[in-house]
Amino acid sequence: MNFNKSKIIYLSEFIFGELFIIYCIILHFINPGTLLSELCSFSNVWLLLGALLIFLSTYRKNHQKSFWFALKKWQKVSFMVIFGAGITISAVNLYFIRHPAIAKNPDANIVILLGGGIDKNGQLPDAVKARCKTAMDYMKSNPNAILITTGGALKNLPAEAPATKEYLINQGLEADRILIEPNARDTIQNFQYSCKVLSEYYNCPQSQILNSDILIVTSFFHLARSQRLARRMGFTRTTGLGSRTPAIKLLDAYSREICAYIKLNLRILLTGKPKKIEV
Repeated sequence: MNFNKSKIIYLSEFIFGELFIIYCIILHFINPGTLLSELCSFSNVWLLLGALLIFLSTYRKNHQKSFWFALKKWQKVSFMVIFGAGITISAVNLYFIRHPAIAKNPDANIVILLGGGIDKNGQLPDAVKARCKTAMDYMKSNPNAILITTGGALKNLPAEAPATKEYLINQGLEADRILIEPNARDTIQNFQYSCKVLSEYYNCPQSQILNSDILIVTSFFHLARSQRLARRMGFTRTTGLGSRTPAIKLLDAYSREICAYIKLNLRILLTGKPKKIEV
Protein backbone atom coordinates (compact mmCIF):
# COMPACT_ATOMS: atom_id res chain seq x y z
CA MET A 1 0.00 0.00 0.00
CA ASN A 2 1.48 3.36 -0.94
CA PHE A 3 1.97 6.05 1.71
CA ASN A 4 -0.77 8.40 0.54
CA LYS A 5 -3.43 5.69 0.54
CA SER A 6 -2.32 4.46 3.97
CA LYS A 7 -2.42 8.00 5.33
CA ILE A 8 -5.96 8.57 4.01
CA ILE A 9 -7.16 5.34 5.65
CA TYR A 10 -5.65 5.97 9.07
CA LEU A 11 -6.86 9.57 9.06
CA SER A 12 -10.34 8.34 8.15
CA GLU A 13 -10.27 5.78 10.95
CA PHE A 14 -9.12 8.45 13.42
CA ILE A 15 -11.75 10.99 12.32
CA PHE A 16 -14.60 8.45 12.44
CA GLY A 17 -13.35 7.28 15.83
CA GLU A 18 -13.52 10.83 17.15
CA LEU A 19 -16.99 11.32 15.63
CA PHE A 20 -18.33 8.19 17.34
CA ILE A 21 -16.93 9.35 20.70
CA ILE A 22 -18.49 12.80 20.23
CA TYR A 23 -21.77 11.12 19.26
CA CYS A 24 -21.71 9.14 22.51
CA ILE A 25 -21.10 12.32 24.52
CA ILE A 26 -23.97 14.12 22.74
CA LEU A 27 -26.38 11.26 23.47
CA HIS A 28 -25.52 11.36 27.17
CA PHE A 29 -25.76 15.15 27.23
CA ILE A 30 -29.24 15.40 25.69
CA ASN A 31 -30.68 12.73 27.99
CA PRO A 32 -28.76 12.86 31.28
CA GLY A 33 -29.21 10.06 33.77
CA THR A 34 -27.73 8.84 37.02
CA LEU A 35 -24.15 7.55 37.11
CA LEU A 36 -25.39 3.96 37.05
CA SER A 37 -27.73 4.55 34.10
CA GLU A 38 -24.96 6.32 32.18
CA LEU A 39 -22.52 3.44 32.76
CA CYS A 40 -25.10 0.85 31.65
CA SER A 41 -26.37 2.83 28.66
CA PHE A 42 -26.31 1.22 25.21
CA SER A 43 -24.92 4.52 23.92
CA ASN A 44 -21.52 3.57 25.32
CA VAL A 45 -21.20 1.23 22.33
CA TRP A 46 -20.26 4.30 20.26
CA LEU A 47 -17.54 5.17 22.76
CA LEU A 48 -16.07 1.67 22.45
CA LEU A 49 -16.36 1.71 18.66
CA GLY A 50 -14.66 5.10 18.53
CA ALA A 51 -11.84 3.88 20.77
CA LEU A 52 -11.40 0.80 18.54
CA LEU A 53 -11.13 2.92 15.38
CA ILE A 54 -8.59 5.23 17.01
CA PHE A 55 -6.56 2.19 18.09
CA LEU A 56 -6.63 0.80 14.52
CA SER A 57 -5.64 4.20 13.17
CA THR A 58 -2.73 4.53 15.59
CA TYR A 59 -1.54 1.00 14.84
CA ARG A 60 -1.64 1.65 11.08
CA LYS A 61 0.29 4.90 11.49
CA ASN A 62 2.98 3.40 13.72
CA HIS A 63 3.46 0.16 11.77
CA GLN A 64 2.58 1.34 8.25
CA LYS A 65 0.20 -1.56 7.89
CA SER A 66 -3.24 -2.62 9.01
CA PHE A 67 -3.80 -4.50 12.28
CA TRP A 68 -5.53 -7.09 10.09
CA PHE A 69 -2.14 -8.38 8.92
CA ALA A 70 -1.12 -9.06 12.53
CA LEU A 71 -3.90 -11.62 12.89
CA LYS A 72 -3.49 -15.32 12.25
CA LYS A 73 -5.43 -16.99 9.46
CA TRP A 74 -7.90 -18.72 11.79
CA GLN A 75 -8.55 -15.41 13.54
CA LYS A 76 -9.30 -13.74 10.22
CA VAL A 77 -11.63 -16.52 9.15
CA SER A 78 -13.42 -16.52 12.51
CA PHE A 79 -13.85 -12.75 12.37
CA MET A 80 -15.22 -12.82 8.81
CA VAL A 81 -17.71 -15.60 9.64
CA ILE A 82 -18.96 -13.85 12.79
CA PHE A 83 -19.05 -10.45 11.09
CA GLY A 84 -20.88 -11.79 8.04
CA ALA A 85 -23.42 -13.64 10.17
CA GLY A 86 -23.94 -10.55 12.32
CA ILE A 87 -24.57 -8.31 9.32
CA THR A 88 -26.99 -10.81 7.77
CA ILE A 89 -28.97 -11.36 10.98
CA SER A 90 -29.07 -7.61 11.66
CA ALA A 91 -30.32 -6.87 8.14
CA VAL A 92 -33.13 -9.43 8.43
CA ASN A 93 -34.23 -8.08 11.80
CA LEU A 94 -34.02 -4.50 10.56
CA TYR A 95 -36.42 -5.40 7.75
CA PHE A 96 -39.05 -6.55 10.26
CA ILE A 97 -38.40 -3.52 12.48
CA ARG A 98 -39.02 -1.22 9.51
CA HIS A 99 -42.29 -2.94 8.57
CA PRO A 100 -44.66 -2.89 11.57
CA ALA A 101 -48.44 -3.05 11.24
CA ILE A 102 -49.46 0.60 11.05
CA ALA A 103 -53.02 1.61 11.89
CA LYS A 104 -54.42 3.56 8.92
CA ASN A 105 -57.82 4.31 10.43
CA PRO A 106 -57.62 3.19 14.07
CA ASP A 107 -60.83 3.02 16.08
CA ALA A 108 -59.73 1.71 19.46
CA ASN A 109 -61.04 3.00 22.78
CA ILE A 110 -57.95 1.88 24.67
CA VAL A 111 -54.53 3.43 24.02
CA ILE A 112 -51.38 2.01 25.58
CA LEU A 113 -48.64 4.64 25.51
CA LEU A 114 -45.35 2.85 26.01
CA GLY A 115 -42.59 4.43 28.04
CA GLY A 116 -39.30 5.46 26.49
CA GLY A 117 -37.13 6.78 29.27
CA ILE A 118 -36.77 9.75 31.61
CA ASP A 119 -33.78 11.75 32.76
CA LYS A 120 -32.51 12.19 36.30
CA ASN A 121 -34.42 15.47 36.64
CA GLY A 122 -37.74 13.80 35.85
CA GLN A 123 -37.91 15.34 32.38
CA LEU A 124 -39.14 13.42 29.35
CA PRO A 125 -36.75 13.21 26.37
CA ASP A 126 -37.83 14.48 22.97
CA ALA A 127 -38.56 10.95 21.72
CA VAL A 128 -41.10 10.40 24.51
CA LYS A 129 -42.66 13.82 23.94
CA ALA A 130 -43.10 12.80 20.30
CA ARG A 131 -44.93 9.66 21.45
CA CYS A 132 -47.14 11.83 23.63
CA LYS A 133 -47.97 14.10 20.70
CA THR A 134 -48.95 11.12 18.55
CA ALA A 135 -51.16 9.82 21.36
CA MET A 136 -52.65 13.29 21.97
CA ASP A 137 -53.62 13.68 18.34
CA TYR A 138 -55.45 10.37 18.45
CA MET A 139 -57.16 11.10 21.77
CA LYS A 140 -58.46 14.45 20.48
CA SER A 141 -60.13 12.75 17.53
CA ASN A 142 -61.48 9.91 19.69
CA PRO A 143 -63.18 11.48 22.73
CA ASN A 144 -64.29 8.13 24.14
CA ALA A 145 -60.78 6.68 24.27
CA ILE A 146 -58.90 6.02 27.50
CA LEU A 147 -55.11 6.22 27.58
CA ILE A 148 -52.76 4.40 29.92
CA THR A 149 -49.19 5.59 30.43
CA THR A 150 -46.75 2.94 31.50
CA GLY A 151 -43.24 2.95 32.86
CA GLY A 152 -41.66 2.54 36.27
CA ALA A 153 -38.42 3.68 37.84
CA LEU A 154 -35.18 2.35 36.33
CA LYS A 155 -31.66 2.59 37.76
CA ASN A 156 -32.61 5.09 40.48
CA LEU A 157 -34.43 7.35 38.00
CA PRO A 158 -37.93 8.73 38.69
CA ALA A 159 -40.94 6.67 37.60
CA GLU A 160 -41.89 7.55 34.04
CA ALA A 161 -45.66 6.97 33.96
CA PRO A 162 -46.61 9.76 36.44
CA ALA A 163 -44.30 12.22 34.63
CA THR A 164 -45.88 11.28 31.30
CA LYS A 165 -49.38 11.79 32.71
CA GLU A 166 -48.40 15.22 34.04
CA TYR A 167 -46.96 16.15 30.65
CA LEU A 168 -50.13 15.05 28.85
CA ILE A 169 -52.31 17.05 31.24
CA ASN A 170 -50.14 20.13 30.66
CA GLN A 171 -50.65 19.59 26.93
CA GLY A 172 -54.42 19.70 27.38
CA LEU A 173 -55.55 16.08 27.82
CA GLU A 174 -58.17 15.55 30.51
CA ALA A 175 -56.81 13.89 33.65
CA ASP A 176 -59.79 11.53 33.96
CA ARG A 177 -58.93 9.99 30.58
CA ILE A 178 -55.42 8.99 31.71
CA LEU A 179 -54.57 5.87 33.69
CA ILE A 180 -51.07 5.15 34.94
CA GLU A 181 -49.09 1.96 35.35
CA PRO A 182 -45.95 3.03 37.30
CA ASN A 183 -44.22 -0.29 37.95
CA ALA A 184 -43.12 -1.77 34.58
CA ARG A 185 -39.40 -2.07 33.96
CA ASP A 186 -39.52 -3.35 30.38
CA THR A 187 -41.92 -3.67 27.44
CA ILE A 188 -43.17 -7.09 28.58
CA GLN A 189 -44.18 -5.68 31.95
CA ASN A 190 -45.69 -2.65 30.16
CA PHE A 191 -48.28 -4.95 28.62
CA GLN A 192 -48.62 -7.31 31.57
CA TYR A 193 -49.28 -4.60 34.17
CA SER A 194 -51.33 -2.44 31.81
CA CYS A 195 -53.69 -5.35 31.21
CA LYS A 196 -54.25 -5.66 34.96
CA VAL A 197 -54.81 -1.91 35.45
CA LEU A 198 -57.28 -1.81 32.55
CA SER A 199 -59.22 -4.82 33.83
CA GLU A 200 -59.57 -3.13 37.22
CA TYR A 201 -60.65 0.14 35.61
CA TYR A 202 -63.31 -1.51 33.46
CA ASN A 203 -64.19 -4.01 36.21
CA CYS A 204 -63.84 -6.92 33.79
CA PRO A 205 -61.65 -10.02 33.48
CA GLN A 206 -58.25 -9.60 31.86
CA SER A 207 -59.38 -11.91 29.06
CA GLN A 208 -61.81 -9.21 27.95
CA ILE A 209 -58.97 -6.66 27.77
CA LEU A 210 -56.85 -9.08 25.76
CA ASN A 211 -59.64 -9.35 23.20
CA SER A 212 -60.41 -5.62 23.03
CA ASP A 213 -59.38 -3.19 20.30
CA ILE A 214 -56.17 -1.62 21.56
CA LEU A 215 -53.93 1.00 19.99
CA ILE A 216 -50.24 0.82 20.83
CA VAL A 217 -48.39 4.14 20.62
CA THR A 218 -44.61 4.18 20.69
CA SER A 219 -41.69 5.31 18.55
CA PHE A 220 -41.82 3.92 15.02
CA PHE A 221 -38.58 1.94 15.47
CA HIS A 222 -40.05 0.27 18.57
CA LEU A 223 -43.45 -0.55 17.10
CA ALA A 224 -42.77 -3.93 15.44
CA ARG A 225 -41.21 -5.47 18.56
CA SER A 226 -43.99 -4.05 20.73
CA GLN A 227 -46.65 -5.57 18.51
CA ARG A 228 -44.92 -8.92 18.48
CA LEU A 229 -44.69 -8.92 22.27
CA ALA A 230 -48.36 -7.96 22.56
CA ARG A 231 -49.38 -10.89 20.35
CA ARG A 232 -47.18 -13.28 22.32
CA MET A 233 -48.84 -12.12 25.53
CA GLY A 234 -52.37 -12.71 24.27
CA PHE A 235 -53.55 -9.37 22.88
CA THR A 236 -55.56 -10.32 19.81
CA ARG A 237 -56.73 -7.02 18.35
CA THR A 238 -53.92 -4.49 18.46
CA THR A 239 -52.94 -1.83 15.97
CA GLY A 240 -50.15 0.69 16.19
CA LEU A 241 -49.14 4.28 15.66
CA GLY A 242 -45.46 5.19 15.56
CA SER A 243 -43.98 8.58 16.40
CA ARG A 244 -40.89 10.12 14.88
CA THR A 245 -37.49 9.94 16.57
CA PRO A 246 -35.16 12.97 16.66
CA ALA A 247 -32.62 12.65 13.83
CA ILE A 248 -29.63 12.75 16.18
CA LYS A 249 -30.90 9.59 17.91
CA LEU A 250 -31.81 7.50 14.86
CA LEU A 251 -28.49 5.65 14.53
CA ASP A 252 -28.42 4.80 18.23
CA ALA A 253 -32.15 3.95 18.36
CA TYR A 254 -32.15 1.52 15.44
CA SER A 255 -28.86 -0.10 16.48
CA ARG A 256 -30.23 -0.69 19.97
CA GLU A 257 -33.54 -1.95 18.59
CA ILE A 258 -31.81 -4.46 16.30
CA CYS A 259 -30.01 -5.89 19.33
CA ALA A 260 -33.26 -5.97 21.31
CA TYR A 261 -35.14 -7.68 18.48
CA ILE A 262 -32.43 -10.33 18.12
CA LYS A 263 -32.48 -10.83 21.89
CA LEU A 264 -36.28 -11.29 21.78
CA ASN A 265 -36.01 -13.86 18.98
CA LEU A 266 -33.40 -15.81 20.92
CA ARG A 267 -35.51 -15.68 24.07
CA ILE A 268 -38.57 -17.00 22.25
CA LEU A 269 -36.50 -19.72 20.55
CA LEU A 270 -34.68 -20.88 23.68
CA THR A 271 -37.30 -20.39 26.41
CA GLY A 272 -40.65 -19.94 24.69
CA LYS A 273 -41.15 -16.73 26.68
CA PRO A 274 -42.90 -14.38 26.98
CA LYS A 275 -46.03 -16.47 27.31
CA LYS A 276 -49.69 -15.47 27.24
CA ILE A 277 -50.89 -13.53 30.27
CA GLU A 278 -52.61 -15.84 32.70
CA VAL A 279 -56.24 -14.87 33.27
